This record gives sequence, structure tokens and C-alpha cells, in this order.
Amino acid sequence: MMPAKPDSAVSHPVQSVMSRTGSFPLSVAFELIGKQRQKPRLVFDPFAGKGTVLLAARMHGCEAYGMDIAPEAVACSRAKLADITLEQVNCYIDGLRLPNGTGGVAPPEVRCFYHPETLRQILGYRRQIFVDIQSQHTTIREAAGFTLAAVLGILHGHASYSLSIPSAHAYSMSPGYVKRYAAKHGLKPENKDVKFCIKSKVKRCLALPLPNPVRSEVRLGSASQATTEFPQLAGSVDMILTSPPYLNAQTYAKDNWLRLWFLGYNYRQLKPLYIETASIPRYGLAMTAVLQQFAAMLRPGGTLICIAGDVAIHKTGRSSSRRSMFRTGEFLRDLCQKLCLGLQVANQEVHKVPGQSRYFNALNDSNGHRKHDLIERVFTATKV
Repeated sequence: MMPAKPDSAVSHPVQSVMSRTGSFPLSVAFELIGKQRQKPRLVFDPFAGKGTVLLAARMHGCEAYGMDIAPEAVACSRAKLADITLEQVNCYIDGLRLPNGTGGVAPPEVRCFYHPETLRQILGYRRQIFVDIQSQHTTIREAAGFTLAAVLGILHGHASYSLSIPSAHAYSMSPGYVKRYAAKHGLKPENKDVKFCIKSKVKRCLALPLPNPVRSEVRLGSASQATTEFPQLAGSVDMILTSPPYLNAQTYAKDNWLRLWFLGYNYRQLKPLYIETASIPRYGLAMTAVLQQFAAMLRPGGTLICIAGDVAIHKTGRSSSRRSMFRTGEFLRDLCQKLCLGLQVANQEVHKVPGQSRYFNALNDSNGHRKHDLIERVFTATKV
């Protein structure tokens, strides 16, 4: 097993399998789990995102369970829990074959990102990967799942092995913007060897072996339905470590429209399922259902650790508009106490996170995000 590192330097290259906005460092999750008086046997993250908490739990040898409403997040999280080696994934990729006919047709907004031959390969390999993910053969299924996550990680970006025209790697850019930028700068998508690009990504992600496998599962679903999705875990979870969506801070469905297309989804149809609102009452109502599920999932004596950053909100009056900060962590802490769920809040910590180090570092004004230092509030509660 990969040696555990008790300090902030803990890392693993598999974290780079897919870039995603709003994720926090592996070292944070690793240290929060490690500093518990008694190591949790079972860790659950109902907002799994790119699987940082689940990977940290695996590194500690804990059972790791998670869920997320975002299909691309589920694929990424599952990859970090896979029981697979670099050699096995490379062998699987070598065995991918393009179909004799077409692998499908991509819409115009997708075609502007890729060379026609690159897109033909993407569509053809996608068909086989989707079939193999359902395989009864464990190694084939695990290798296909890891390959899927790697493809999502290079579907767009500016690395040498990215499949698209140079673009952002953490979120899917607007097709209109890509067309205009490419025309202005004379850019054309390159013809890429898709297998070579996938293997390059996988080689980077599995430069170190994955930690020893643990009992784990990641499901697609809403945190407000945790007990329905994981009935076998209800009342038995030792630790919930999670970072819920913030008020009006993320647009995950839109930011991942290209990855969602690859997975067979339309982001516009998924968007209503996400907790994306600027209304404090609506946010509170959504998080009430989530906190109730947290309480139901934890065992007596189980721990909830909730990480949430402050976000700016704008209030417009008759004569002016003013900007204030919504303290998400404090709001959730107070809501947790108000609901009388049997969750006793133990403490709250405040951290200042430099914007350039992680949050929003790949985002810009074009989609409503700006670089800035983030105030992050972490509160801990125990089920009594």
C-alpha cells in the first residue's frame, strides 16, 4: 500500500484524472480523516465530486462510499476507487477497436472542438467503452471505467494529449467562443491519435500504484435521497466528510456540457436536478432535506464534517446595488442546530484559501467566476 503521509504534502497523481472546478486538496480530506481519535471504518461523501474524500478514505484503509448528481463526477470518483494497475489499463486500451461503421454522429457544437478523424475515434472508442463498463469480467469492467474517466479528463484542455482544440481543462467552453477565438487566431483542431493520448493521461495518473483496494461504491443520485440509494448504510456511517454546493457559486451542469454529451446526457435536462440557486430560502429548503439524510445515515456517535466557502451575493435596491458575503458554513451549521436532528455541533474552524492555489483558478469572468481568496468554514457535528 502507498505509504501514508500525515502532513499537507500528501498527494497522489490519480487526482489529475479529471480537472473540475471547486474541488479541495487531497491533503485536507486526508488530514481530517486522520486526526479523528478513532479511525472511521466507513466514510461517506454524498457530494463526491471528483472523489477526493473517497481517495483519502481509501488511503487510510477505510470503506469509501459516495454519490453525486453529476454523471462525470461519478465516473471520476469510481476511477479513484478502482482495483486496477497501469499495465492492465494499457492492455485494455491496446485492445480497443474502432467499429467498421460510424460510432455515432456528434452535434455541430461538439464538432468545432475536434478534427474530424479525432472525433471519429472518440465516437468509436466510446461505443466499446460503454459496453465494457457493463462487463461481468472484473478487470475489463474496472479498466473500462478508468479509461472512461481518463477520456473525460482529456476531452478538452490544453495539454499535449488533450483531444480538443486548445481550451480550458476544468470546464467546457462555449462553442461560440471557441469558434470565434479559433477564427481570430487561426487555430485548427489537430488530428490526434486518441489511443496514444489516453495512454499518456493514464500513465500520468497511475505513475504511482493505487492504494490497496477497500470496500467501496459510488452511485449516481441526489444527496437528498441518500438513504434510498444506500439503504444498507443507513444508521451505520462513521463519518460523513463532504463539501456541499454553495449558494449561487457553481454551475456544474453547464460547466461540464461537453463531458455530459460524451456520457450521453444533455446538460439542460440535468440542470434542474442540481442545487444551483441564488435564493437563500430555496437553498435552505434543499439543504434541509440533505441534512436530514446526513442524520439518518450516521451511526450514533458518528461524525459529520462539512466544508463550505463564503460566496458573494448582490442585493439591488431602488438606488444602488451592494455586495455582501454569504457565510455558507455558518448558515449550514445554524440550520443543522435549528432542525434538531440529533447532530450536536462541536466546533467550527475558519480557513483562508488563496484563490490561485485551487478554487476558481481555471475560471474567468466569462462564466461568472473570478479569482479571489476564499474564506472556508468547516464545522464538525456528532450524532448523539
